[in-house]
Amino acid sequence: MHATRMGLKDLTTDCLLCIFDYCSEADLLCLCKADPALEYIIDTHYFYPLSYDLLLCGHRNNPRIEQRNRKRQKNYERIQVSKNWVSGTYFERPYFHHAQMFRTKLCLEANYLYITHAGYLRKYRRTSYDALQRRYEVEFSTSTQTDISDFVKKQDTIFAGRVCGSCFHYDADGITEQRMHPANEYLYCVDFVKDLFATSTDTCCKLWQRNQEFGMAHFDMVMNLPHAFRSLELSSDGQWLYGGLYSDKGDRRALRAVHVESGEEMVFNSNTMAIYDLKLKDDQVIFTANFDATFRMFDRRIDRDVAIWEDPFDSSFYSLEYDGLYAALVGTNRHSRVNLYDIRMPQYVQLYFPGRTREHKAFSPVYSLACDSQYMFVATDHNLRVFDFKANCGIRRDYSNINGLMKR
Repeated sequence: MHATRMGLKDLTTDCLLCIFDYCSEADLLCLCKADPALEYIIDTHYFYPLSYDLLLCGHRNNPRIEQRNRKRQKNYERIQVSKNWVSGTYFERPYFHHAQMFRTKLCLEANYLYITHAGYLRKYRRTSYDALQRRYEVEFSTSTQTDISDFVKKQDTIFAGRVCGSCFHYDADGITEQRMHPANEYLYCVDFVKDLFATSTDTCCKLWQRNQEFGMAHFDMVMNLPHAFRSLELSSDGQWLYGGLYSDKGDRRALRAVHVESGEEMVFNSNTMAIYDLKLKDDQVIFTANFDATFRMFDRRIDRDVAIWEDPFDSSFYSLEYDGLYAALVGTNRHSRVNLYDIRMPQYVQLYFPGRTREHKAFSPVYSLACDSQYMFVATDHNLRVFDFKANCGIRRDYSNINGLMKR
C-alpha cells in the first residue's frame, strides 16, 4: 500500500491554528494570499480580533466610518492600513487648485465627495481605482452667487448656507432658496434634523421649521437666540441644539446647549473661550476644536471636560473628524497640518504635514476634514489634499515624536 501524502489544507482547523501560532504576521499574510481557505481561517481567528479596535480601521460596533468606506476591507488589510496611519505612511495628491482663496467644506460618502467651490456645491464620484474623479458629476447652484460657508447632507437632502445669509434646500423636489439673515451678517454654520433647521451668523442663531404650502416650500422662524455660534449641531432626535460660541472672553464658557422646545439654555462647564468646530460623539459626549489650541472631550453627564489635548505648536484647531470608535483627526490653523488622536491616550499619535507645491505653499488653515479608513481629504484655501494610506504605496513621514526630531 502507498502512503497518502497529506497537505496543509488536509489538517483540521485546530491543528492549523497550532501551526499558525509559530508563524509571524508576515508569514500569515503570505498564507492568506496563497489560498482562500487558509485566508478565511487566518482572517477569522487571528486578524479579526487584532483589527477590532484599530484606529480608523476598527470594526467594533460597526463605527460610522464604515459607512464612508468605498469598499469592504479584509481584516489583514485593516491592520496594514491602520499601521500606515499611525506611522505617517501615505501617498499624497493635490486636487482642484484655485488661485482665489476661499473656505471649502466637505461631506464624504461611500460613493461621492461633496465639496464647495466658492458659490457652488459640487458632487464628485469616488471610484474603486482612485480616491476621486477630477470632473464633477453634479453642480448645485442658485441665483445667489456668494460663497457657501457651510452645508449639511443627510440621506438625499442638502441644506447649505451662504455668507450673505441666504440658504438653499435641495431634495427630490428641487432647490428652494430663502434669505434667512440680513446681508450685513456673516453666516457661519447650519444644520437640520427632519423639518427643523438651524442657522447661525456672527450676530445671532435662528431655528426654522420647514413647511409646504400650495406646493411651495418655505421656512418659518420658530426661535431667535442672541448667540453667535461658530459651530453647531442638532441632536439626532432634534430636541437639543449644541453650539460653540465664536467668542466668550469673559466667562470662557463657549460650549452651550439649547432645548429646542422650551428655549432653555445650558452653559456647560468647559473652560474655553471660542469653539471653531463641534461634533457629537453620542447623546452625552461632545468633541470640540478650540481657538485656545486645545481639542476637548466633554461629558454632559458630569458637566466637565473628561479629556483635553493640546497642540504641540500652540496652534488653534479649525476642524475635526471622528471615526466613530477611538480616532479623531483635528485640523489646525497653520501649515494645513492635521493631528491624529487616540481618545484613549493623553497626547497625539501622529501629525500630517501636506507637501508644498509650486502653486500651494501649505500655509493655509484646514477648513474642513473628511476621511474613511483609507483616505483623508483636507480642504485648504487653495486646493484639496488627498492622503492615501493604502498599504505598500506610501512614503513614511513620521512626526509621532516631534520633540525628539526637533532636538536632533
